[in-house]
Amino acid sequence: MTTACTAEVEILSEDTDATSGTSIETSARGLSGCHGQASSSIPANGRYTITTFGGPGDHQQMSCGGYASGTTWYAASRQRYGCGSHIKVEANGKCVVLQTDDYGPDVCVENAAGMPIIDVSPLASKALFGVSGAGWSDHLVVTVTEVDTSVPLGPCTPGGGGGGCGGGSTGMACSSATLDRDVPSGTFVQASNDATWYQCTNGTWTAKSSSSGCPTAYGFCASATLGENVPPRTCVQAASDSKWYQCNGQGWVTPVSTSTKEGPIGTCSSWNPL
Repeated sequence: MTTACTAEVEILSEDTDATSGTSIETSARGLSGCHGQASSSIPANGRYTITTFGGPGDHQQMSCGGYASGTTWYAASRQRYGCGSHIKVEANGKCVVLQTDDYGPDVCVENAAGMPIIDVSPLASKALFGVSGAGWSDHLVVTVTEVDTSVPLGPCTPGGGGGGCGGGSTGMACSSATLDRDVPSGTFVQASNDATWYQCTNGTWTAKSSSSGCPTAYGFCASATLGENVPPRTCVQAASDSKWYQCNGQGWVTPVSTSTKEGPIGTCSSWNPL
């Protein structure tokens, strides 16, 4: 019998440290005409300029969950491809597979670059161009294709992968009822039905005592309004400011649509108005 774990990130109220995403909040620095909105249009030729976000000085939570630590294979553009999708990014005869975990960049950045932008982990720019950081003015062009979530994250080489834990991300994906989407092998999820941690291992869920040491984990959030820990995808109207927030597995994120009852990581699993 395993012991269920509580949320790993404790917050005082839903609005404390809530975010709409790291990419949308950091990519537009120094530009004008920015309003916190990202384009959902996918270019027909799949061509983007890449920019990078995250790293030791920019370690913030992303809107779909996870952190922009600069040490895993992530990207923004969840507004284009959906949370947790895998995209193949190609340039210079090389390619990497990334997971879309954040919202952004701001359309003002794309306007400055004169073409669509895919904001990515510094690991990706290093693998493709040999640089650990890229801005819109560098005009580093890549081709992006969405691939199945069973394709391992990391460099496109036999056995290549990254970003996972407990054996890596290589292997079959698992369907998560808690997140309402497939997740790569290696991912940890705290189940909404019993609060137990489970690890996806090559298509099968295995109960675990905790998610310790795993960078890709989705757990419960502490709700000051409800006075309890709640599972990912829960939507709550906060007592602190009457705004709506959604638990993304690490903390609270915005925006939440009151008409469709959807947030950054998908349809709200429960709806909790004041």
